[in-house]
Amino acid sequence: MIYLNLVNELICALCWGITIRLILIRHLNSETKVARFNTFAFVLMVVNLVVVLPIFAFLLKNLSIQSVSWLSSLVVATIDALSTFNLILFCIFSCCTRLQKCPTTVQDFLVLGAAVKHGQVPPVLATRLDKAINCWKTHQSAKIIVSGGIVQKAKESEAEVMAAYLIAHGIPARKIICETQALNTWQNLTFARQLIKPQETIVVVTSDFHVLRARAYARKMGLNWSFISSKTPWRYCPLTFIRDYLGIIRDHWWVFCGSTLLLLLVEFILK
Repeated sequence: MIYLNLVNELICALCWGITIRLILIRHLNSETKVARFNTFAFVLMVVNLVVVLPIFAFLLKNLSIQSVSWLSSLVVATIDALSTFNLILFCIFSCCTRLQKCPTTVQDFLVLGAAVKHGQVPPVLATRLDKAINCWKTHQSAKIIVSGGIVQKAKESEAEVMAAYLIAHGIPARKIICETQALNTWQNLTFARQLIKPQETIVVVTSDFHVLRARAYARKMGLNWSFISSKTPWRYCPLTFIRDYLGIIRDHWWVFCGSTLLLLLVEFILK
């Protein structure tokens, strides 16, 4: 039983550790690798959910209470269960953001940038731009602000590549404003705000997995902007969703740590 606990804890650590390692590989050379890495991450999370967590439940029932193995299993299982449950809730919430409709009055659309490859718009970013294009067709007096700077020694900024995509899809160049300095979501919002009049109605367009974090940043800045989301292509979902979920934990680590400690305290009291 002790060895089963050690093996299960190792598998748990590998599931999350390998997934995080895959997330850190930001630039893949082919769509085949993208699909393979995302499939691998999805399989790891399924293994964690349907194998690791049930084994932890079995161990906690059968190990000697308050032994070292039981305590170790309780701590790891609590962290794993809380992380997995919150990830599921995050995915459900992110998918529900697709139901948000564009407001009836819009002065500006702000499309948040993402990494471009060799001057080309990747699929995840393309869905954001397509969403903005479809919304603009019913609000043609509005301008579209595209935000994103030069990353990884690229020749063009994300904003310039995004603007070219919009123009190629029928958006007049005079309706496009490029913000070419931002290197992350916080800067996207900060620098875009400098281009917008305070009283204007702004709609931010980003991916479904990105809405929660981007909206949290906007609220922290005191920006009462609306958000609409685009659907992420399935082959990109696992790693993009998990990456932004972990980003939220990083930004609110004290909430996660406090929740974990509180849950552990309750479990100790009940035992």
